[in-house]
Amino acid sequence: MLYRAGMDAIALLDWLLECDVDALLRVDSQRTWTFHASGGDGGEQWRVRVDALSAEECLEKSLRALADHGLVPPRSLV
Repeated sequence: MLYRAGMDAIALLDWLLECDVDALLRVDSQRTWTFHASGGDGGEQWRVRVDALSAEECLEKSLRALADHGLVPPRSLV
């Protein structure tokens, strides 16, 4: 699954919230984009961090990292 141009990052964050995932997308003054997410409970907790030079690259890498934890957003979001 790849990032689609025009993907709504807010809709993705809302979907993650519905999945009980804590998530954050940020950009700093160096124009570095960072995505953080964490979820799970008990012994199955996980964390994801992705850094990229563009929003598009960051979201694409984030989707791949989330998929590694079984989180695949609906096609309507991507």
